[in-house]
Amino acid sequence: MSMTTLERAVLAGAKLTFNNPKLKMKDIQEWSTEVQSGEISAWIPDPGVYVTIKRENDKRVKGE
Repeated sequence: MSMTTLERAVLAGAKLTFNNPKLKMKDIQEWSTEVQSGEISAWIPDPGVYVTIKRENDKRVKGE
């Protein structure tokens, strides 16, 4: 898997997980195989990484 393919998978998974189709790669603060410090982190199962974004980019319904 190339780096470009991996980044596309991370971004696609983050868009679904955070319910934000307008999310861009620049909105992702970091992604890693381990939980990192940051505002909002979630597990993205397809590439198998944790993604951290800013709170204002999280469009999930509260309580999910």
